[in-house]
Amino acid sequence: MATTENNIHITCKPWQILLWPLHSTTSSFFYILTMFMGYIATGGYGIAVATAGMIATGTRLFDGIVDPFVAMFTDRIQSKFGRVRILIVLGRGIQALSCFAMYYWGLGGGAVVYTLIYMVYIVGGTISSIATHTGNPVLTNDPKQRPKIFRWQMIYSTTIGAAFQIFLSKVLVPRHGGLNVELFQEICIWVVVLSAVFELLACIAITPSDKPENFPKKRNKKNVNLLDTWHLLKDNRAMQMYIISGVSDKVASNAASQAAITTLIYGVIIANYGFSGTVSGYSMIPNILFLLFGTQLMTKSGTKRSLVTWTAITTVLCGVMVAFMALTDPTAISVSPLPTAIFIGLMLLYGASRNMTSAATNAVVPDIVDYEFYRSGNFIPGAVGTLYSFVDEMTSSLSTTIVGFCLAAVGYVTIQPQPGDPCTTAIFWMAMFLWMGLPIIGYLCTLVAMKWYPLDRETMEKVQMANKAAREEAKAAKS
Repeated sequence: MATTENNIHITCKPWQILLWPLHSTTSSFFYILTMFMGYIATGGYGIAVATAGMIATGTRLFDGIVDPFVAMFTDRIQSKFGRVRILIVLGRGIQALSCFAMYYWGLGGGAVVYTLIYMVYIVGGTISSIATHTGNPVLTNDPKQRPKIFRWQMIYSTTIGAAFQIFLSKVLVPRHGGLNVELFQEICIWVVVLSAVFELLACIAITPSDKPENFPKKRNKKNVNLLDTWHLLKDNRAMQMYIISGVSDKVASNAASQAAITTLIYGVIIANYGFSGTVSGYSMIPNILFLLFGTQLMTKSGTKRSLVTWTAITTVLCGVMVAFMALTDPTAISVSPLPTAIFIGLMLLYGASRNMTSAATNAVVPDIVDYEFYRSGNFIPGAVGTLYSFVDEMTSSLSTTIVGFCLAAVGYVTIQPQPGDPCTTAIFWMAMFLWMGLPIIGYLCTLVAMKWYPLDRETMEKVQMANKAAREEAKAAKS
């Protein structure tokens, strides 16, 4: 059960901090499937590469449009079973069924069936995301505990990402003879089963905090509406700056993390797709250790300062990686000791720094939820999450289209890249642009936005003191 520290902060048990991030980690499982949707669109539904990219853009725009309406519904939920657990079961259930429909039941249905399934999947993802944004601020607002939520979230996600890449490159691709429908179907089974286990543990962790008194309402106001969301965007400077920094990063990261880009980097440019699993294996333990160290520093320096510091470091490392790839023979990276050591070292540093940047970015969201409650009296975690998602989908949906048209420009019109394809100069620089160039642009936008972001450590202390008084007043009024 939540407790208070110094009459200001809501704290929770260490085991809750350890288990609750498994919910957001489950999103990593489903994200693995979305990375291959371009492949399933072409191989399972007969859709051209560029067309699949445009469908992805259109469905993400749909996501942005429905997000605020979903948030209005979810921010009104009050039940004896809480709010977060209901959202978890509903959202993940929709996603799981959609995945089976995408990778099994709907195969051969063409562009219309593919698009409809994708749209349903997106609604489930939105509800699951709102569960994350709702659970994080009610679990704890202690600046010593809050970064630890995102520490474990990033540790779990990093471990899963590395383990999956090893499993994919060393087991699944050899077993199925390439990236094909049968391989994706096996991944679908793994994702759904593991997600169910993770979500059960997350529900156990959030149960002590998932109760009506932790979801305060503004006095004399019954329900959240679209006007509240508009004022959140118009008047909350922290929200504005977060949108600018988050969206710019998301456009870049979505493009860079596409399965086609991983295939180009390792399977075409380096000419050894199995080496991607080797790099992931070497990176996993150092990244976890660095997250433990880095998030401990975050509890002392504050979210804003940490985000600025790690964003700057990651930007520099992106530039160094491009320079290294341009100045060396990429095909020697996986076979010659010195290039191999340099590449793996750079990937270790880049991955660790990027994870710290992501952890700091995620930690911004519950701070903004608390700040909006302080500023307007509205406790609307769903609206905060979906407002960002709305703007994000309207812009970052371009990432899939960018990748699709870039691939088409270098010859991948009707098929996706496959390991062993010949590497040309055009393919090399297109891959460098999507892999590291777009992230550099996104990180620079973040550094500019953070100059006007108001929630430093001292400001958040003031916010939490005022919010504590407001909760006590609301509780007394209700009594």
